[in-house]
Amino acid sequence: MMDAGWTFLDISHFWIWANFLVYLCVFTVALYINYNFNTIMVGVIYLLPLIPFGLEAANAPRFLMVSFQNLVFGVIEVVIFVITVKPRDATFDREHIKQLIGHVLPIAVALIGLSFVARMSTAPMSGGELALITTVFLAGSIMRVLAVYQLGATAFKFDIVFRDDQQLKTTHLYRYIRHPSYTAMMIVILAYAVNTHHLLAGVLGMVSAAFGFQYRIHYEEKGLQEKFGEDYLRYRNRTGMWMPRPGGVRESK
Repeated sequence: MMDAGWTFLDISHFWIWANFLVYLCVFTVALYINYNFNTIMVGVIYLLPLIPFGLEAANAPRFLMVSFQNLVFGVIEVVIFVITVKPRDATFDREHIKQLIGHVLPIAVALIGLSFVARMSTAPMSGGELALITTVFLAGSIMRVLAVYQLGATAFKFDIVFRDDQQLKTTHLYRYIRHPSYTAMMIVILAYAVNTHHLLAGVLGMVSAAFGFQYRIHYEEKGLQEKFGEDYLRYRNRTGMWMPRPGGVRESK
């Protein structure tokens, strides 16, 4: 008779398959609701590390963390893109392709690369490391959701385009940081990097992601200055790009 008891490896297999299937269902529904290139692109970035193959007893702790991270943050990102992306936003012109190469590619390389390095790691995970990774990851995820919610579906978008009714956001998190949603994602990616337990891979992943976001910020801020003129320049001068500027907040709208 087969032993009815489940081992840690059995439970791990169950959870990574469950996470994969849950995410696949969410992704499928998202495409049904709002089928567009950007949602497909974002969905695939988080789907790949969720593929439930390669789990062994030695790499199970970090593999499970990868599965948890990509399920949670993948669902967050897919939902955000379903809500905010408009069909006319993706033009596939020269500027769109530049953003794909300069902005998306380095971040995708970081997310997928760090995930697969962690999936292969057999380094033991202590309780302290588990708590650190989970805390940093959840903090970044919550901040990402808040930043997008406070900005609003009208203003948040992948392509650097501005809608007629869009206003310059300078309140809530945006009172202190010009790009809190990008700061939040860097915090999430830091959690991915710590999970690798590999200094070089972690540093390279963070550098790749930072390059992608900095590339995006360069063009986004040029567009914001063209759209809002002196109002944006005053706002930029009193706020930090990635984190609050000491003594910088003196007024808000």
